[in-house]
Amino acid sequence: MGEKISIVVSIYNQHAYLHECIDSVLKQTYDNFECILVNDGSTDDSLDICNEYAKKDSRFQVIDKENGGLTSTRIAGFDAATAEYICFLDGDDFLHKDFLKKNMEALSKENADMCTCSHFQYKEGTIITNTYDFDYAVYEGEDIKNNHILPIIGKLYSGNYKNLPGYVWGRIYKKSCIVKECFVSERKTYPEDDVFQAYLYPQLKRIVYIPDKLVFYRVNEASLTHTYRKNVWNKLKSRHEKIERVFQNDSSKEVTQRLLASAFYTIYVTLTNAYELSGYNLFRKDVKDMLTDEFALKTLKNLPGKMLSPRQKIMVFLLKHKQYFALYYFKRVMFK
Repeated sequence: MGEKISIVVSIYNQHAYLHECIDSVLKQTYDNFECILVNDGSTDDSLDICNEYAKKDSRFQVIDKENGGLTSTRIAGFDAATAEYICFLDGDDFLHKDFLKKNMEALSKENADMCTCSHFQYKEGTIITNTYDFDYAVYEGEDIKNNHILPIIGKLYSGNYKNLPGYVWGRIYKKSCIVKECFVSERKTYPEDDVFQAYLYPQLKRIVYIPDKLVFYRVNEASLTHTYRKNVWNKLKSRHEKIERVFQNDSSKEVTQRLLASAFYTIYVTLTNAYELSGYNLFRKDVKDMLTDEFALKTLKNLPGKMLSPRQKIMVFLLKHKQYFALYYFKRVMFK
């Protein structure tokens, strides 16, 4: 039968997708699991749907809580989980039927603390395959730092650097490896998943990557990922500061380089977030506010050009010279 797994599903007003999500858990070929459905104060009938499944199958339980955001649902599910292994799923995504089976086979074979699989993007019934592709790989010791966590915390787009996603979903973890610091609120820190992985990293002794695409990540244009975020600059700075804390005693070249990339990511995402605003004046205000922060100015000054793609070099040049109008139209030229 294998070790038991806790599946924590985060749910907020996902009536349209929830049946597909929970049914994908029911169809798993590895059936030794408990599924904790955490309703985050939904105002639609998501809670009723959750209760229907719990009545029919004793492996399902429902937690109904006041709205507190995605991380709060993960904490609630984590606290209720009883299995040795745990994974997280968002209520608008769904799983391949062999998600549990293939990840658990790899964990068992390699005696690993975490297994990562690949995924599909899924939009309006169409599978999009331009996502991360992984080779089968096992890392331990220093290799976990160099081949797993550094490519997550600081993306580099010049040369042949490896970059990896930091998502919390799409992975199965030994529950004992997850510490309370892993859970930071997306309302204060963004993206919170990167911080989760950074604080998880010191507890990992051995991890495995498998190439199988076993999660269907729904591209939802109405989600927070695709809308303007208020106060994103401070949330991104919070992400960077927390990650810096993890590596405060490591001054190696590789860590220093990736932390610089993490700092640039803070600027880059703030700029792209500003593009979501309507009109030049609002865009200019957002970018100008960012460039009054000493952290941004110091990052731009210390950033080596060899770390950047040609497009990013142009972006940095325009930011350094506070060419707001050129930056505003930069998107039209370079992103379309």
